[in-house]
Amino acid sequence: MRTLGLIGGISYHATTLYYSQINEHVQRTVGGGQSAKIVLHSFAYLDIMDPFHAGDLEDCGRQFAAAGKNLKSIGADGIVICANTAHLWADEVEKAAGIPVLHIIDFTAAAILKARLRKVVLLGTTATMEGDFVTGRLEKKFGIQTLIPAEEIRKQMDEVIFKELSQNIVTAQTKKFYIDAVEDLIRQGAQGVILGCTELQFVLKDGDVNVPLFDTVELHARGAAQWALDD
Repeated sequence: MRTLGLIGGISYHATTLYYSQINEHVQRTVGGGQSAKIVLHSFAYLDIMDPFHAGDLEDCGRQFAAAGKNLKSIGADGIVICANTAHLWADEVEKAAGIPVLHIIDFTAAAILKARLRKVVLLGTTATMEGDFVTGRLEKKFGIQTLIPAEEIRKQMDEVIFKELSQNIVTAQTKKFYIDAVEDLIRQGAQGVILGCTELQFVLKDGDVNVPLFDTVELHARGAAQWALDD
């Protein structure tokens, strides 16, 4: 079995989900009390978020690259970045560590194509929704078109993610806000929804809208676990 190196701490709730779901997949597949081989680099949340909100993306990139090298040095065979937005630095991590980064979007795209869909809603932070590192990869590598909410809605989503969801706070008002945003994009032709923030699985569940949901955490964790088992 390969050893997975997890980069987490952004937030720790998401990291916990990854750890649990990776091990659950391994145990279901192998049986018995088997678990995954995992090493973890967990950031102190504000060490990343303070420079991120200040616009110092280079500092964030340096921290992620160092984390990747650390994980390689203690035995990781592949790296799992436990956050969608943090894939902004996936290439830097892979280059610094010299081992593969198991990209969250690749596993998500595989599930979308398996469902025979080509146009989906992308939800996440503003950086994720607006950045080419997700939408560009989906379109150029997989031929999947993404729709995103209007600018004002995107700003409100950032507020919710960083001030509520990162602290595991989910309100009925927040749930309605996301459902309304998704239903508007479904009317524009969206065939599915990418939950492109690790905390969004706390908000939207299957059946909340009448198109499939693609939870990046679940797909990423399961895909990474299978990659480790396929050694």
